[in-house]
Amino acid sequence: MGNDPTGTATEHRFELAGGRLCLDLANTVSDIRGGPEERDRLLDYRVLVSWARQAGAIGEAQARRLLAEARRRPEEAAAVHREAISLREAIYRTFLAFARGEEPPRADLEALSSAVGRALSHRRILRGGERCCALGWEERPGALDAPLWPVAASAAELLVSAEDLPRVRVCGLFESRECGWLFVDETRSHTRRWCSMKDCGNRAKARRHYQRARAAP
Repeated sequence: MGNDPTGTATEHRFELAGGRLCLDLANTVSDIRGGPEERDRLLDYRVLVSWARQAGAIGEAQARRLLAEARRRPEEAAAVHREAISLREAIYRTFLAFARGEEPPRADLEALSSAVGRALSHRRILRGGERCCALGWEERPGALDAPLWPVAASAAELLVSAEDLPRVRVCGLFESRECGWLFVDETRSHTRRWCSMKDCGNRAKARRHYQRARAAP
C-alpha cells in the first residue's frame, strides 16, 4: 500500500448498484456465482475495508485505523475476512430466494440473525445536534469486524420492511446465467430489470437489436 494507507491509488472501484448496503456487499462477486466468469472482488481484509469505505459503512479515518490494526493482527483480520464472506453469501442466498419468490434457507436466516445480534450489541445512541440524538456505532479502534456491523443491520432492516422486501430483484440476465446481482427496485413503476443499465441493460438491448436484425427479411 506504500504511502497510501487506504489503498485508494490502486484499489478496485466497486459499483454500488444494490440500493442497500447489504445488497452492495452481496454484489461483490462479478457475473454469476458458479459461472465461468465468476470473480470474487472481496479478496482480503484490505479490500473489505476499501469496499466498506466506498459504500459508506465506515469513514476514511476509521478505514486507516482498521488497516493499521490489521497489520498488527493479520490472523484476526483474515478471520474477519472469512466472516465477511460467510455473511455475504448468507445475504445473497436469502435475498435471491425472496427475489425469486422462494423460501430462503433456514440456516441462512439463522446466520443472519446471529450476525444481527452481534452487530446490534455495538449500536449506540449518540449526541446529535443541539437538541437531538442519533443512532450510531460504538467506536472501538481494535474492532476489526466493525465494517460488518452496519451490513448486518442493513440486512435486518430490509428483511423486516413490508415495503422494500417485495422490491428486491435479481438482474434480468440471471436466467441466462450472465449476472446475479441483486437490487431494490425503487422506480415509480417498479419495472427496473437490470442491476445496471449501462452494463447489463445495454448488453440486453444490444442482443435484442441483433436478434431483430437477424430476423428481418
